[in-house]
Amino acid sequence: MYDKSTIGYYKWIFFTALLPYADRFVPIFPDDIWGFNLSGFAWIIILLVSLLRIFIHFHAITMPGWVWLPWIVYISIQWLQDQTFLGLQSTLQYMVFPVVGMAASTYTYSDETMVRLRRWFGWYTAVVLGSMLLALANFGDFGKGVGSVMTLAVLGAILLSDYWLYNDRRMLFYFSLMVAIPIIALIRMGIAMIFAVAIFHFANRSVTGKVIIGVIICCVGMAVFYSPGFQRKTFYSGQGDLASFTLKNDDLNTSGRTRMWSLAERDMKDHPWFGAGSRADLRMLIRYKYKLKELHNDFIAVRYNSGWIGLGCLLFGFVAQFWLLYRLKSSIEDAYTALICYAALTIFIAWLGFMYTDNALKYSPFFGNLHFCLIAIVYSRMKKHPNELTKSVDNDLDSYSLI
Repeated sequence: MYDKSTIGYYKWIFFTALLPYADRFVPIFPDDIWGFNLSGFAWIIILLVSLLRIFIHFHAITMPGWVWLPWIVYISIQWLQDQTFLGLQSTLQYMVFPVVGMAASTYTYSDETMVRLRRWFGWYTAVVLGSMLLALANFGDFGKGVGSVMTLAVLGAILLSDYWLYNDRRMLFYFSLMVAIPIIALIRMGIAMIFAVAIFHFANRSVTGKVIIGVIICCVGMAVFYSPGFQRKTFYSGQGDLASFTLKNDDLNTSGRTRMWSLAERDMKDHPWFGAGSRADLRMLIRYKYKLKELHNDFIAVRYNSGWIGLGCLLFGFVAQFWLLYRLKSSIEDAYTALICYAALTIFIAWLGFMYTDNALKYSPFFGNLHFCLIAIVYSRMKKHPNELTKSVDNDLDSYSLI
């Protein structure tokens, strides 16, 4: 019998992951409600649902959430010194994904529950993939932003886990569709991170396999790089080679990022260790008359607002979370948990790229939340009912195919 409360929580996860795009799915849906955009409602809703679950079932948390306490405490203290509305908004946004992970780890994930959850992930994947392909055909805007491609990095990692554990070649077909989306949409970091997920996936333990995949991706990558569309988007002159693909090249089109980053780096010299305070980066952008509201680099944004100490707390959370999950990997004996664990470990790679050129920390509804739910599933299955788990990675293929 599957756990209905577990499935109920994931309905909230999928609902809030799609809510930011509701106005694109349903034309009559408003762009905002009471002055708040739909993305804002998405992270607020899932944060409240998760906090309520943690409050009621605190002792059932299985994920090591303590690794995020330095980060959460530090940015909370920072906001108490500032107490602005925008500072509070940013502070809470930075907490969403670890809170979601802790809440998800309070639930149980029996084999029966995993089969039911697989169906929900399959439906969600079908909606996301179908919507993005329609968007590329100019039937909508769902698949045209990097936030959407972040979702593909999560789902793609799960598909590849499924392929390498079960040898289901259908998963390669679905993954190839996911690879095509950022290539056609010319989302440069999205292309790089989808490629990275394929090359460095933890479920592929064959060195030869990694080399072959690396060679294939290098060939595809070179073809993409020298394509006319990629050249026009990447270089102001419309042409360039790999040697000119560097931030030091003035011809490189970074959509204004390098200038913003240089201004932020210059201003950070006045407050290197503790930062300028909650959401100080927005005040900086306004001062320099930028219409953008984000620095599009989480590492620089955190350093600007919270200093080296804040960035250290954040990186400690990520590194410790990865290391503890990696150590747990050797204890896994069943296929379901292994599939999720390998995908969760791989997605940490995508964080590095997306945080460097975008606002991955604030894209929790369609990236961080999904990732940390995978981490939560691993810990819960290992700690809550290890004796009930299926003991072989050679189970019937149909028992856990994602789609």
